Amino acid sequence: MSILRRLFQFEISENRIFGLDILRFVAIFMVLLGHSLILVPQQFKKAVNPFLYDGVAIFFVLSGFLIGGILVKILNKDTPTFAGLLDFWKRRWMRTVPVYILVLLFLLAYTLLFFPVNFPKEWFRFFIFTQNIFGHYRPGFFAEAWSLSIEEWFYLSVPLILFSVLILFKSSIKWTIFFVSIGMIALVTYYRYDLYYSWGLSDHPNPYQIKLFKKFLSYGIDYQVIPRLDSIMYGVLGAFFAYYYPKVWNAKWNILLVFVGLYLLYYSKFQMGKSYGPFSNIWCPSLKSLAVFFMLPFMSNLRKGFGKWTVWISFFSLISYSMYLVNLNVVTIAIIKHTIHGNYSVGKFVPGEYWFMDYVLFWVFTISISYVLYQLVEIPFMKLRDKKRA
Repeated sequence: MSILRRLFQFEISENRIFGLDILRFVAIFMVLLGHSLILVPQQFKKAVNPFLYDGVAIFFVLSGFLIGGILVKILNKDTPTFAGLLDFWKRRWMRTVPVYILVLLFLLAYTLLFFPVNFPKEWFRFFIFTQNIFGHYRPGFFAEAWSLSIEEWFYLSVPLILFSVLILFKSSIKWTIFFVSIGMIALVTYYRYDLYYSWGLSDHPNPYQIKLFKKFLSYGIDYQVIPRLDSIMYGVLGAFFAYYYPKVWNAKWNILLVFVGLYLLYYSKFQMGKSYGPFSNIWCPSLKSLAVFFMLPFMSNLRKGFGKWTVWISFFSLISYSMYLVNLNVVTIAIIKHTIHGNYSVGKFVPGEYWFMDYVLFWVFTISISYVLYQLVEIPFMKLRDKKRA
């Protein structure tokens, strides 16, 4: 048993797929690396930025692949019923909601006690994941929760559509999954297109128009629920091909698709054009999702690690959800900025002389708190979920 396992006393299931752990590790590392730059001097931000990619986009496609795989197996195992749909929802929400609610309650209480002026007026929206839906732009409070809203609405809407179509029309399970996936990808992409051009930007917008666009519409596209649902559907489409066309999905030449995916990620970052342009706002989300989609065949067949050191990748993959929840508002703002430095200003954090110590503490606190949440909240609720089914 490695030093890491003895220290943290965690177990990694033999059923875990190492390739998917790599994707999850890269995704959370990109998110944390980006957020940690708040604590470093400006020159380091410029040096690191070229290596930063959209970790959330990877999470979206990966989530769609994993949940899509569960849905495909459920629908093919038993006759689709609304009781089965309710069971799916209960199991999914027992996995994602408890630790989210705990972190949310902490942030609400902390803000109310120490920064009441920043307490969100529509705080209740965070409990029903509507803080960034239907015209509500991503709020500053618990800002990273924007992606969780997208995930939760996916869990609610897509299974409901699939089960309803199958129950009401007795259609083919295989082709219902396929056409719902393709249909949602097409509709959401068109919605982004319509949303962008409804803004009415001219071919040569003035600086004021660009400023307004970046402030309002770009947030409405990047951080709102509906315009990003297609990212998760690319993962569902991957689960479809993995289940129904295993020979193609498991082909050895799929390693070439990894390089295609890497190139698309590179292209979407460095060739996206102007930040207020149509390619950046309409097509780049699709391009990033397609990049991860191309990586899935090879990565989902990479079952084992390459040695003892790879336990780190699986470890961070296990606690990645809690790391995502606590790294910014809990660790960076509440602990480092407010508690350690006593900096209660609303403005940006200005790194001091000992910024490196802050940076080290960011990683130490994030990993430690996330591990505690994983052990004391995530695992007990997963065991309760599995016990109920048994």
